[in-house]
Amino acid sequence: MEEVIRGLAPGVFGFLSGMLGDRREAEAGMQETFVRAARGVERYTPDDDPEAWVFSFARRVAGDIRPTPAAPLGEAPPSDGNATEWAKRSLRALPLEMREVLVLKELLRWTPERIGKVLGCETTEVTHRLLLARTQLAENMRGAP
Repeated sequence: MEEVIRGLAPGVFGFLSGMLGDRREAEAGMQETFVRAARGVERYTPDDDPEAWVFSFARRVAGDIRPTPAAPLGEAPPSDGNATEWAKRSLRALPLEMREVLVLKELLRWTPERIGKVLGCETTEVTHRLLLARTQLAENMRGAP
């Protein structure tokens, strides 16, 4: 099990980096994810998907660290033209349910089927959340009307 979890570490870090938008927070979140997994290992059964099991901890950790949007809706883009930072802030402003599917799809390049398996929902729900997330992200990137 330890080898499997170790193999998941890069994906967990990538997920937390995307969800939190901050390397230090992602590192702390990754530590917390694996601490929680270690504490809960007695609840793991061989029938469980190890990836889904570990990512369930990472999802809760991301929500605990950044439960609310990081940038207010309608905030104007920066005048200095720092598009990368603005994109990160706009992503962090998405609700958790939208942010996680977008991060898993676009940053980790997971298929909707794999995302649905890990999130415990149907592929159609993943596709719906992705559409909502992309729409909201585009609105966030536009800033105040």
